[in-house]
Amino acid sequence: MVYIPFDIILFEILIRVNGKSIDQYKCVCKQWNEGLSSWSFEWLHVNYAKEYLVIYYSCVLITFKL
Repeated sequence: MVYIPFDIILFEILIRVNGKSIDQYKCVCKQWNEGLSSWSFEWLHVNYAKEYLVIYYSCVLITFKL
């Protein structure tokens, strides 16, 4: 099994997830709650949302760089 460090999950994967799902992921464990509630994650998440237009269409994620 491959181990993925929490920082990679947080700052490379979860910044691409919508806000409603982020609230659900905060319930996974204490470490996820703290990481997803940190100011650095919230800042990156907001800036990613501003930089990319993300469209969900028929279960396919399409991302456009603005």
